[in-house]
Amino acid sequence: MATKTGSTIVGALACQKESFLKTLATTVCSCEPHKGHITPKDKQNKNKKKKDSDASNGTEVKYAIELADTVIFPEGGGQPCDQGFIKSETDEVFVSEAIREGLTALHLSNKPLVPGTKVNVSMDWARRFDHMQQHTGQHLVSAIFDQYDLETLSWGMGDVTCYVELPKKVDEELVNEVNQKVNQAILDAIPITVEVPDGHGHELDLSHLPDDYDISKGLVRIVSIGNLDRNPCCGTHLKNTSQIQAVSILNQVNVRGGNSRVHFVCGSRVYKFAQKNYDILKNVSGGLLSCQPDEVYEKTKLLNDNYREANSTKNNLLKELMGLEAKRMFESFKNGSTLEWAYRKDTDAESLNLLQKELLTLVNNNKDSGIDLDKTHTAVMFTGLVNEPGTIKIMGPESTELSGEIKKILSTIKGGGKGSSFQGKISKYEKGEIDSLVNYLNNFRLHE
Repeated sequence: MATKTGSTIVGALACQKESFLKTLATTVCSCEPHKGHITPKDKQNKNKKKKDSDASNGTEVKYAIELADTVIFPEGGGQPCDQGFIKSETDEVFVSEAIREGLTALHLSNKPLVPGTKVNVSMDWARRFDHMQQHTGQHLVSAIFDQYDLETLSWGMGDVTCYVELPKKVDEELVNEVNQKVNQAILDAIPITVEVPDGHGHELDLSHLPDDYDISKGLVRIVSIGNLDRNPCCGTHLKNTSQIQAVSILNQVNVRGGNSRVHFVCGSRVYKFAQKNYDILKNVSGGLLSCQPDEVYEKTKLLNDNYREANSTKNNLLKELMGLEAKRMFESFKNGSTLEWAYRKDTDAESLNLLQKELLTLVNNNKDSGIDLDKTHTAVMFTGLVNEPGTIKIMGPESTELSGEIKKILSTIKGGGKGSSFQGKISKYEKGEIDSLVNYLNNFRLHE
């Protein structure tokens, strides 16, 4: 299977010359076990182990099939690869991935084919057309942003949305203006052409070409959208802008160095995106808010206002309640107790923070009371329920002894402290542990 004859170089593949060609009669040039490759995404993620050889990992062996020519596009130029089938008279193999190695296109499959075999290769047209709508749409979006001196630094095509990375954030007014111009260009059905310049295109900016693509033996393809755009590109493209159908520019995300990624969808993805989000809106409006879709904002705002008001009331009540609890502990200290504890049946650590703050405020404001949470008096505060998490805080000279014993009682506690303080978290109270802790603290207090 190592036999190898010449194949069409990447740049002159049938899929690149005629992007609407769906099938092709061709010949198997070579077929070898796939040794793995590092994709551009792997390099970006520094995840070089992701594509280790299937032949060496003991799972599924894949084969790299080289054809004389192909309609299956190998990943490149930001465009994902096609998928498809290679069919001979006696066999059919599924091409799960197509890659470029140097100037050669390789088709990855879990079944081998014999070199010299006459085959018919076909690709998943729905996948290809979607990719062409997104890729050509990106060229058009970038071309319009160029009119505002906003150069596209990079772009990416995801399963749901695409993005172009711009050197700065764009205001909404400009985004809307670009969106209108892009969709007007779609209505204008501007022709899209591909040319291969003489001299390998050295007069052009080729800085974005892959390092392993030998331009002296390969070729450069220039994709033009009328007079709007002219850029080197290896991808497959539509014949005119009307085939993009529509573009919707979505949101922006700030990234490194002040750059902004502008997300968008093209073609049938616009409909799918709109339908998905309308379904979400309908479920929220009808199922949760009991209102019409166009009333969701007002209804949500009202709920949010009510939530803020209720949350503020809750916080005020909690502060008042913790103030009363702190006062109870403080009065007990004044009456001669040297250890007091407080327990809250909730999992919110905020109540302990408030209680600690209120108690310390009382102590600090009454220096003549003789209460000292460093040297003479100890406070234990904890929260939680059985089978739920909790928090515990200890302030006082008995902190070290108490925390040591409490760790024996609470099986999932983790924490530590320094000097006269201890703080810990309980991932889950087991049955009976809270009662055991209360009994221990009461007994400790009796033997002060």
